[in-house]
Parts: sequence; structure tokens; C-alpha cells
Amino acid sequence: MEQRPRPTTDTVRNDARPAGSEIGPAPSEIPILLIIFNRADKVRAMIERLRELAPQRLFVAADGPRPDVPGDAERCAEARAALDGIDWPTELRTRFQGHNLGCKVGPETAISWFFDEVELGIVLEDDCVPEPEFFPFCAELLTRYRDADEVMMISGHNAAGALDGVSSSYVVSRTAPTWGWATWRRAWQHHDPEMAAWDSADVRAELSRRLPATEYRLTRRRFDLVRTGRLDAWDFAWAFAMLRRDGRSLIATRSIVTNTGFGADATHTRTAWASAQGRVDADRPAAELLPLRHPSTPEPSAAVEAAIFRARFPLSRQIMTLLPAGVSRAARDIVHRTSRFLPQPAREHSEAP
Repeated sequence: MEQRPRPTTDTVRNDARPAGSEIGPAPSEIPILLIIFNRADKVRAMIERLRELAPQRLFVAADGPRPDVPGDAERCAEARAALDGIDWPTELRTRFQGHNLGCKVGPETAISWFFDEVELGIVLEDDCVPEPEFFPFCAELLTRYRDADEVMMISGHNAAGALDGVSSSYVVSRTAPTWGWATWRRAWQHHDPEMAAWDSADVRAELSRRLPATEYRLTRRRFDLVRTGRLDAWDFAWAFAMLRRDGRSLIATRSIVTNTGFGADATHTRTAWASAQGRVDADRPAAELLPLRHPSTPEPSAAVEAAIFRARFPLSRQIMTLLPAGVSRAARDIVHRTSRFLPQPAREHSEAP
């Protein structure tokens, strides 16, 4: 455990509790887990944003270098060295891996370590940069829903973009968007990285009954790939844990997190439709989220769920997902190589009542 010295210049602290908020910790008192790897520029950008908040407890988990990738060890070392930019008073905890755990085991190990230490907190990967209002947004909802077992996460990323006709600050959903999110130890304890229950015909049948047919086919395909080790991604096991328990997520009505991790060095987010999902809604008037306006019902809206599904799975992505794994990878590579030379489509905005 490390106590960082007080900075020599004044720090802007986003501690103000919104009017009418639930009594609870200030945003800077919420523990934060930052997951990093080998991109020092992303780490520095995240530190700049976190400096505005000056969180009092910061956990940093870093995956190790890949032995078959030239220069990876140096890039990992540079990313870790960028943490020297943390110059506000904080309890800093670090966990640096000596070897590479990958895109599934690495984040799962980091998040489990975090929730072994704290009861609730915010989880950020180094390329998911939150807007300042993300922190009070999470702080208030973490307090309000602390004992609501059916609520399993809070997210600042809304795949559908700004939702027209929604007057609340957040919507309730069955989806699990993890580009800037928060949760509780009580929820994470249901996460099974092996997804062992997915082998159960009864579990599959239950999810088939609850999900629309097309969504279930896409979900089944992805869960099969993760369960058999053909897809190295951590968040599907978390989505499965939520679906199995009929859990709820609370998603900001408009995105307040920007995913900056797109490009040739990205693992899973290289295509145009993925990039479009990662942007904050800069091209629309920013609706005020604070003070929070709560939904009238704790149940997901069919219209909102449909809007999120359309944004997450345009037809091209549905086709890619349902193709055999090898064909899908080859097709994604072709799309990535050619999309750089094509005009980017205008982003669609879904409407919901």
C-alpha cells in the first residue's frame, strides 16, 4: 500500500453531492480499479481524468507482456511507469502480473482481487475514459441500490446513444455494458469464469424463453465460443451471470464514457460499428443527468432493450457473429483493412418512449 504525496498545485475535486442525492460517500471516496496493459498514452490520459476527481483509493492491475510479441515487455513497462503521474494523496494498490494472462483471465483476476478488498467500486479499463459526471452518477446509484440484489451493475456506456423520449437519468436493462461500470461484491460473487452452468440444457432453455429469438441465437453463439475457449474475452461470463440470475443493469440515458481503444492494436474493437458505439454523444445536445431522475419502474423497457440491441447488433455484426469462428475472424480482418478507405456511416439514434 502506498500513500502518494500531496500535489503542489490545487486539485479540482468532484466531491459535490447532487441536490436530492442519497446520503452516501462522496464520489472521491468510491474505490476505483484501473486495468492497464501496454498503452502508456491511455494510462496518462486516464490519470489526467482521475486527477480531477482525486480518488482516495485507487487499485491498478496490469497484465504481463506477451512473450511472442516483440517490444511488448518494454511497452508494458512504459505503461506501468506512467503511473508515476498519480500525484494526489491516495491509497494506491497495485498488482502487476509477471506473465500475460490474456483478455479473459487478466481482467477477471483483477476484478476478483478488487472485490476481495472492497464492497463496492468502479471498474475502468485504461481506454474507457469517463466524463466527470460519471463519478457522482455511480456514487449515488451504488448507495441507492446497495441492497437491491436484482441490480447487479451500473454503466456509463449506452450503446444506443442518447435515447429520445426518456426523461430519467438512467434506464434499466438486462444487458451488461462494461465500458466504464460499477458494481458490488455481492453481485460479483455470482461470476463464474468457467461458465459451467452454460452446459445445462435447463439453463439454456430458460434463457431461450426470456430472450428474443435473434438475441438468444447471438448470445448462445458467443457463450459457446467462450465456454469452449475459442473466444478470449472476460465480459461474456459476467453477462451470463447476470442473465442467469435475471439481474438488472442501470445504464446512463446517454453515454458518459468514451472508449478510445480502437485501431490496429485493438483486440476486439476494430470495426466501424464498434467504433461508433464507443463515442460519447458529442453530436447531440447533452441532457443533464444530475441531479438524478429515477425511472418510474425497476423493470426493463421493451423499447429501450430493442434500441440497445439494434445498436449493439447491426445486421453486419449479426452475420459476423453467426459465421463459423475461423470465417468470422477472416471476415473481420477484411472489414478492418477496407473500412479505413470507406466513408464512415452516420450514426443512428434510436428512439424510445
